[in-house]
Amino acid sequence: MHQIAKELNEKLTGSVIPELLSDLGKRFYFPKGIISQSAEAKEKAKRLTATVGMATEGNEPLYLKSIYRDFSGMTPSEVFPYAPTGGEKALREVWKKEMVRKNPDMEGKQTSLPLVCAGLTHGISITADLFLDKGDTILVPDMFWGNYRLIFEERRESTLKSFPFYTPEKDGMNIKAIDDALEALQGGKAALILNFPNNPSGYSPTKDEAEQIVHVLKRHAEAGTKILVITDDAYFGLFFEEDTYPQSLFALLADAHEHILAVKVDGATKEELVWGFRIGFITYGGKDVTPEQYEAMEKKTMGAIRSSISNASKPAQSLLLKGLTSSTYLEEKQYAFDLLEKRYVKVKEILAAHSEDKNLVPLPFNSGYFMTFATRGDAEQLRIYLLDAYQVGTIAIQHDYLRIAFSSVDVDRLEELYEILYRAAGELWN
Repeated sequence: MHQIAKELNEKLTGSVIPELLSDLGKRFYFPKGIISQSAEAKEKAKRLTATVGMATEGNEPLYLKSIYRDFSGMTPSEVFPYAPTGGEKALREVWKKEMVRKNPDMEGKQTSLPLVCAGLTHGISITADLFLDKGDTILVPDMFWGNYRLIFEERRESTLKSFPFYTPEKDGMNIKAIDDALEALQGGKAALILNFPNNPSGYSPTKDEAEQIVHVLKRHAEAGTKILVITDDAYFGLFFEEDTYPQSLFALLADAHEHILAVKVDGATKEELVWGFRIGFITYGGKDVTPEQYEAMEKKTMGAIRSSISNASKPAQSLLLKGLTSSTYLEEKQYAFDLLEKRYVKVKEILAAHSEDKNLVPLPFNSGYFMTFATRGDAEQLRIYLLDAYQVGTIAIQHDYLRIAFSSVDVDRLEELYEILYRAAGELWN
């Protein structure tokens, strides 16, 4: 093991983190090489610098005018240089400020400064590298994003163990299933990933359910289990009902118990409507974790980023920072929220009018981009039939579910969409 990694591990001693790190996570470090030496030169080499492998002319990056001409309103230095491995400091600080604004339960709680990664998928993958070994188990609801299989099972060779997302009555979250899944684990260590608003179900916990989840996790932590909780906040902010907990669970978990480490993985992808920017963030929160220990985890995470993508897109970070600090930012966000909320309300109205239909039974949903039907017959059969007979695209999941992204259908076409869905299911199964 490299000496720097040993030093970082030593700094983490006394927190829950060392007991949760994977073997790879223990070995990760940020090298004192070209990147760190270049950063030091940027601070101190006021006369000349010959460090980073980048071409310059005068005090600006060397660039092609045919490329630069489409970056209206941006300087060459905002577009062409490498970004720091952990992301632009100003963007990280603004994202944390916004995180606290959106999650007032975080106020006053000590967390790490968010680190920039190449989208939310990359953030989850980096977290898996840091904390999961071959053969480890990670708990997931049975309604989960399919990419988890590639990340956790194929890349890390860990095991996804699912528990029922909904109660048997399908009237809310199955908190007891989380409790039972934790109880069944052996070895005094647990990893759990929770995605709200959920993909594919479109469900987020109510305020009461959020408190129950945290209570269950704290009870297991108090019994001695060391728990890693990853909050996959891909669709954060799109909460449409009054009784829904309108924050990330990270806000409650960041200082819940000394045996719980929360990792918030989020991104600008959906929150700021910049899907192609591929900018995500990783933030750590744990009770009694010191600033020095957060810094050590940042260094390990930067090592993971450095060894995979080196750094995230500089122009994407520059554009995002401009947007987040714009005087019209909040107004524009509200417009987007209102647009999606209208679609959500319209879908609820349509479903209420078809409440007697047994071919397609909607699962509870209250947030995000999606809603999902439990199908009377094979969901894949219906998906293919919708494509071939009606030229309508949907997503089939686990043979029993059909996911509908109402986020991508204008409100005035939702009646048409759902009329086709119900008609097609009836033609197949009535």
